[in-house]
Amino acid sequence: MSESIAAENRPPSPALEVLGLGAAAEQAYRLLLRSTGASAPELAARLAVPAARVRGLLEELSAKGLITISRQRPRRYRAVPPDLVLEALIRRQTDALARAGAAAAALIEEFRPATFRVAPGDDAIEVLDDEDRVRRTIAEMQRGAQAECLCLDKPPYVTGPPHTVDPAEIEGLARGVAYRTLIDAEAFDAPGVLERVRACVEAGAEVRVGSGLSLKLLIVDGSAALIPMRLEALGGPVLLLRTSSLLEALRDYFDLLWRQAAPLSVADLTATGADPRSALDTEQQLLTRLAAGSNDKTTAAALGLSPRTLDRRIGALMKRLGARTRFQAGWLAAQRAGGTPGA
Repeated sequence: MSESIAAENRPPSPALEVLGLGAAAEQAYRLLLRSTGASAPELAARLAVPAARVRGLLEELSAKGLITISRQRPRRYRAVPPDLVLEALIRRQTDALARAGAAAAALIEEFRPATFRVAPGDDAIEVLDDEDRVRRTIAEMQRGAQAECLCLDKPPYVTGPPHTVDPAEIEGLARGVAYRTLIDAEAFDAPGVLERVRACVEAGAEVRVGSGLSLKLLIVDGSAALIPMRLEALGGPVLLLRTSSLLEALRDYFDLLWRQAAPLSVADLTATGADPRSALDTEQQLLTRLAAGSNDKTTAAALGLSPRTLDRRIGALMKRLGARTRFQAGWLAAQRAGGTPGA
């Protein structure tokens, strides 16, 4: 008996912290899920916390829509099942991240070298307005990378068209640095891009393709980032961001875009006459058919895929979107794109 009580009161791993729910509130929610409801005093006793603390936890859960409150006296609190409420919280968080990314892009556009300059050092933001220094900084950041390099890639290119593979990236991959690049579909119109991407994928980099990227970005180890201030000005000023809340928001924005993009494999890049943009087109068509409830046989024939390949792609897509059913995958993708399924 004592062991079961101890297990019940043991703080859970804060799995829902990313949704803005504190560890103590999550523990209270989990406890209510395992019961048919409880009053505030009962919950305080089972959590072994003061009544005032329980009132705060119940207010936090209520604000998130995670509990219902009875009208009877004394009030009893019941947990709303996770499948009814957590997806809504996830969508709300996704929208918040998208707004943060848009706000960051707008903030970047406000910077002008004539009115904002800081000397090299520990400042959170620094303007690099010398092309040679930009080149050196990119190389130094990649050479110093320990864990990962994240990149949003689209033309025009700050240091000129990428005719050749960046040796710093290949060296980083060789020593175990994880590279994730999200490349805009329009980049494949530039000479040399396809060959560069193929070589990086073969060396172990992860590459996905999207469309309509609004900014270019390089983040290294979550501690430093580079963003061109004006995309239309080749070789123009570039912002160097160091550890800050803005850098964390940009990292979250990258992850949001990454989850929505179509993966590129070596097969996608080496097939005769293949265009990497076809991976994006295929995924968009697949999402449309999933949302419409099309059966596997019809979908596979329309996309020119074998049933086995179709099943593998649908499974990967559902995992990336966090969907439990195929229809839900199509619905979630439409919501993230700002549309309405079936509209």
